[in-house]
Amino acid sequence: MIDDAAVREADPAGRAGSGRARHDFPETYRRELPLLTRFIMKHGASPQEAADAAHEAFATAYPQWSTIQYPARWLRTVAVRVYFRARLREDLPGELPAARAESHVPTNIQLSDQEREVYTALAELPARQRQVMAWFYDGYTITEIADVLEITKESVRQNLCRARATLKARLSQQGGA
Repeated sequence: MIDDAAVREADPAGRAGSGRARHDFPETYRRELPLLTRFIMKHGASPQEAADAAHEAFATAYPQWSTIQYPARWLRTVAVRVYFRARLREDLPGELPAARAESHVPTNIQLSDQEREVYTALAELPARQRQVMAWFYDGYTITEIADVLEITKESVRQNLCRARATLKARLSQQGGA
């Protein structure tokens, strides 16, 4: 699991975990589930895959909820790992992907045409650039992204710069930027 000592910095978005000692799980679940789902979609997941990963991250967090100091960051880290593990399992030869239950899809996530174009463009980025952009779009600083992804700040800056240039070019071709 994740060592929460590694995520002691304050949540930059000021959401759940911005320094409070105890967090209300149901309140955080209601507030963060749609945000967490969109965060996973920025990594290339379909809405259903993202919802599944978000739900599993909350299910993992629940038994240890009182020990998690910065839930928003913790949940994002776990959900991304869940999503990539699921993709890896689905890509294994000779195995059929497991059917996904529709019950965990957040009903309040609706994407505009422009948002769909952005998510499609994000999905076409190289994996590292996609990761950096997802964390950046969620309000994390270069230093925090470097810590979470365990890469240098310069690498974060470089990937951020390349991803922005690629997104700008793709979206301007589509008329989205």
